[in-house]
Amino acid sequence: MKTVQEIDSIFNARSIAVVGASNDLSKFGGMTLQTILGGGYSGHIYPVNPKVDQVQGLKAYPSIKDIPGRLDAVIVIVLAHFVSGVVAQAAEKGAKGAIILSAGFREAGRVDLEEELLSVARKHAFRLLGPNIQGINYLKNKLCAMFFPVIDTKGPMAVISQSGSITTVLCEWAADEGFGISAAVNLGNQLDLCESDYIDFFAQDDSTKVIAIYLESIKDGGRFAESLKRACAKKPVVLLKAGRTEGGARAAASHTGSLAGNHRIFSTLCRQCGAAVAWDLETLFDYAKALSTLADVKGRKVAFISTSGGANSIAMDEAASSGLEMPEFEPELIEALNQLDLLPLAHLDNPVDLASIEGDHYWRAALCIDGFEVVDLFLLNLADPVNRSAEFLQDLSLRLHIPLAVSFMGGGEEEKKTRISLQRAGIPVFHTPERAVRGIGAAMWTAEYRRKVQ
Repeated sequence: MKTVQEIDSIFNARSIAVVGASNDLSKFGGMTLQTILGGGYSGHIYPVNPKVDQVQGLKAYPSIKDIPGRLDAVIVIVLAHFVSGVVAQAAEKGAKGAIILSAGFREAGRVDLEEELLSVARKHAFRLLGPNIQGINYLKNKLCAMFFPVIDTKGPMAVISQSGSITTVLCEWAADEGFGISAAVNLGNQLDLCESDYIDFFAQDDSTKVIAIYLESIKDGGRFAESLKRACAKKPVVLLKAGRTEGGARAAASHTGSLAGNHRIFSTLCRQCGAAVAWDLETLFDYAKALSTLADVKGRKVAFISTSGGANSIAMDEAASSGLEMPEFEPELIEALNQLDLLPLAHLDNPVDLASIEGDHYWRAALCIDGFEVVDLFLLNLADPVNRSAEFLQDLSLRLHIPLAVSFMGGGEEEKKTRISLQRAGIPVFHTPERAVRGIGAAMWTAEYRRKVQ
């Protein structure tokens, strides 16, 4: 697709101008350039500011026309009524697109400024991201062109979000947990490029394993459905849309100046296209985490193994509503578990309560159950700190024939370190048993959908 190639040329730009760059780090122009530098971008950076000779240690230029080298893309952080002139200069300089962080357009009642900007862009076959966005972060090119934050933890999740703050939250959660992102793009007013364009792009992006989307409105419902269905046939997509209630719909409309639409109909459409639809931000994140690693799970049968009967009980309560099946173990399997020299208080039917914090007990029990081929996935509910949990879980995941997910509630600082190391190793870790079960359920539903359409 031509549009995918155009987005690729912007995301992979090797020379950028930052128009409105500043030495004042309290201003958006200062914050954005600082973030680009902090993200490790290795291409040419041309700050544009007519008032100074240097910006944050880089030579500054009075205008785009004065830049001596080639220009691939421009990042714009100036007052709204100057933006169309900047875009015209960038296009004449050979740039292919602009990332427009500037606000003050339709969302502020200035539809005329958007019309002027779009007219200039179309005249030059020039593509626009925004306006009124927090920016983009494409880790493959180390291009973190945002107000903040610098996120350089690589991972499988691409974030498409209509809210700058929610973009930040999802990216920071992913970085803090060692899960990471492949990219993040903020939609803003979607004057030119829109959510469907980015879905098409990330569907073919080889560094993206799962696409996580937060929306308040869509630009073209028919086109959105086509893009979503194509993407879901290639890789998992998870989606959260604001506006379930009348008040939420009004808030979404006031944020972007667009209509939010009927939430129930929209959610049904997304599921029919193959997307896992979340109802809150935590669930969106959990779904993305699960789908990035468990997308190929073969069925719905799960075995729970825990240090705690309580953790298993919480997981069991959630299992039925999430579509998980909990098969009882045959007598032969229970007898095999009895031969493993586990603790006398252990309960050895599904769900398994080992009553132990010894990693070796988990190891032996999981490998024994795996050998009987009675389930499609293991969920280990660690309600207490387990000895050498990071080492034994990573090794265990390599020996099992089926996927492994972890719920890790107890352990303080040890838990935090373990969570990061496990997720970097591709093992999804959840904060509570019920969040783990919901994520697993979404992964199983998505795997079934993809098997049907492939």
